[in-house]
Amino acid sequence: MYFKKLINKKKKINTTSVFAGNSLSARYILVILSVTAIALIAIYYKSVLIYCQQVYHIDLFEFSTVSSEDISTNLFEENESGEQKFQENAITQILIQPTKPIDVALPNAENKTYKLLVTELKDIQQNKKIEERIEVTDQKNEQEVNTEGSEIDSNLSTYSHNTNYNNPETQPMLQDDYKKIQEDIKLHHDLLPIELTSNDKVFFAGDSLMQGIAPYVKKMLFKQYKIESLDLSKQSTGLAYPNAFNWPKTINDNLIADPSIKLLVVFLGANDPWDFPVKGYSKYAKFKSELWEEQYRLRIVSILNSAIEHNVQVLWLAAPCMRKPKLNDGMIYLNNLYKSELEKFQQYFLTTNELLGCTYEKFSNFIETDKAKIKVRVDDGVHFTPTGQKILANAIMEKIIYKESEDTRSD
Repeated sequence: MYFKKLINKKKKINTTSVFAGNSLSARYILVILSVTAIALIAIYYKSVLIYCQQVYHIDLFEFSTVSSEDISTNLFEENESGEQKFQENAITQILIQPTKPIDVALPNAENKTYKLLVTELKDIQQNKKIEERIEVTDQKNEQEVNTEGSEIDSNLSTYSHNTNYNNPETQPMLQDDYKKIQEDIKLHHDLLPIELTSNDKVFFAGDSLMQGIAPYVKKMLFKQYKIESLDLSKQSTGLAYPNAFNWPKTINDNLIADPSIKLLVVFLGANDPWDFPVKGYSKYAKFKSELWEEQYRLRIVSILNSAIEHNVQVLWLAAPCMRKPKLNDGMIYLNNLYKSELEKFQQYFLTTNELLGCTYEKFSNFIETDKAKIKVRVDDGVHFTPTGQKILANAIMEKIIYKESEDTRSD
């Protein structure tokens, strides 16, 4: 019996110690959970404040929000006549006020930021002023209409008498005004004439088609006007492959080196209607694709920008009709690009098909006249005969106006 009681007593002691240990562990867990919950609530509350600050631009950590009543009472004051007047120093007055605790559950008007409320109140006040001005002007207009009707009629009669269009004295004045208007329109829409002096120089850039034309123009310019030229035309070149020959860079470098150049004559396109590589792309840009056109236009614009920067006019010859349909179609597409960019820069674009007696719909090697047919294209359907080269050279010369320089006049 004694041993049984002792065993039972030990069991009770063990069970109580177990329960005591369990209660201590439960309290420990409860404390940890409470601390964690408080930390999470604090983090969540702070994140809400940060969100409000970022979205609504309210500095919740430095200033407290101000109610709309405080803003309205401080922004406006009553003058002697009882009208409300906007205070310019209202902002400083509001910021000096003691801060109030942040109220998260503010009404819609109070949830707005201070800046928004200020701007809205300014708009309201401005609209009130505009409405008052409109009412005053309307009243004045009604009075003036009733009192000054006779004066208006008399003024109209005198004006019509003074501006009698049948009067011979007014005719020259009207013609002068009309001429001035026409001159203004021409300045805005017409191209500036290509005027060169003997001190100026012409720069020829192009492919093999230009190689046949430039020598004739160069000879005529010097013979007639003593104007020198720079011919850098090179066969098998264009804008499609700048790694082979970079025309934009070549043109820009020469314009920088020689300030006497005042006219740039360009003839390109016959070597360009093909796919070409683009930096940053693994595949070639396909001809007529969006990427191709974007890159090609940039190269045209680069040349035009260089010319404008150095005060040089541009005369760009259109690519002519070609015998091969695929090449001919490419010339039509390229000419549209040239023309559109030259129009933006207000520079000259010289069409060539009419001069060569062909169209993009019908190719011909000959120009038909009343007397005979004149061959202007060689058998390859691309290049020109000497006669065709002279025709295009004369067309270029017709665009140039010679102007005597001041040095020549003084001599």
